[in-house]
Amino acid sequence: MSIESRSRQLPELSPRPTILIVDTDPDTRALYRAIFPPHAYEVDECDDGAIALGRAIALRPDLVITETHLTRIDGFSLCRMLRADPLTRSIPIVVVTSAAGPGDAARAVQAGASQVLVKPCDPDAVASAAKHALERSAAAAEDSIDGVTRGQREIERPLLPPAPAPAAPIKTRSRSRGFQRHVTTTPAAAPPALRCPRCDEGLAYQHSHIGGVNAESVEQWDYFECRQCGSYQYRHRTRKLKRM
Repeated sequence: MSIESRSRQLPELSPRPTILIVDTDPDTRALYRAIFPPHAYEVDECDDGAIALGRAIALRPDLVITETHLTRIDGFSLCRMLRADPLTRSIPIVVVTSAAGPGDAARAVQAGASQVLVKPCDPDAVASAAKHALERSAAAAEDSIDGVTRGQREIERPLLPPAPAPAAPIKTRSRSRGFQRHVTTTPAAAPPALRCPRCDEGLAYQHSHIGGVNAESVEQWDYFECRQCGSYQYRHRTRKLKRM
């Protein structure tokens, strides 16, 4: 489908809605930007989670489209922070993520995403998700008796992507091949309570990566976030905290 036909899928509202696109890849941002006809939409973009948070608070866009893998503030934290701020808590958020680990889509919804798409994702799916989010937001505004402002709109009900088909059983030839490395928010070894070595603020636990050679030699890396200083990694085997 051509860019022109994709653009025609989007509702043309007045005044022009503002769309904020957040992704570290410039080609991806350009692809998403092409979905929205410039005569009908105001499109802003950035590649950094902290910058996106500031722009969302300042602009209060009608829609945010974001990746989860961002610098300084990741997409999960960005969703939580937008939902926590009274000025942005009602903005629809479409998460288009390359994080395909177990529970990542549910984690994005728990963080505040309105809809979640997993890369590789066809631009038509992004256009459809954006159209759905904008139309629901506009309908909520029209149904309001008191003329609710943009920052007070009803939050959409989160929609998860269709569940993938069950994977075929994996036949393993050795213990190392049978061991499944994965990402989780409920690791066997509880993440420690840590403080930022730069500003001494308590670090917020994000998720854990479970790796290693086999089930007998498991390694665990915990990932934390500091609101001021960025992301940190804690490795259980060495008991060292490293800034990302």
